Amino acid sequence: MTGRLLSGFPLLLAILLASSVLFWLNHSAQAPSPAQDAGSRRAAPDYVIENFSAVRMDRDGVMRHLLSARKMLHYPDDDITDLEQPRFINTEPGKPAMQVDADEAKMTANGEDIYLTGNVRILRSASKGRGETAMTTSFLHLLPDDGIAKTDRPVVITEANAVIKAVGMEVSNRTQVTRLLSQVRVVHAKAR
Repeated sequence: MTGRLLSGFPLLLAILLASSVLFWLNHSAQAPSPAQDAGSRRAAPDYVIENFSAVRMDRDGVMRHLLSARKMLHYPDDDITDLEQPRFINTEPGKPAMQVDADEAKMTANGEDIYLTGNVRILRSASKGRGETAMTTSFLHLLPDDGIAKTDRPVVITEANAVIKAVGMEVSNRTQVTRLLSQVRVVHAKAR
């Protein structure tokens, strides 16, 4: 009995360490105020992490999503975390993986909101009856825990046989529904 307990100790220690790091990362950023910009910061970052990645798991130890970036800077005066070249991967069980890349992002203290800017690209893996889908825009508001990504900016969606352009979009990875808000134009490729 004691042998089984001791053999599971390294795994338990690794899980506790990963949980502590995730709690620390989630606790270290907050929603950006619309009136704030990078020039209004009073203090230098209190920490900088290069080439970081963080994994959020559910209660059963299943990975829900991964967030990585080339550089992460946390500012104590507004509790915002800036990310350079962020990558977010949603791996919800039973749903196709969704990857989001951008030039920059701002993340709230609790990690509930991530605001991506500059060359934002969403790539949703192929699923039953659907091919891979790529979406590009200049701004994306990501709600990781809800599996939602939305923008009010122009977006281009590329699928195997169509290109769709619109202004404004909301994507739910849980329901697999993409809602386009206005000025929708679709160009279908002819079947050969």
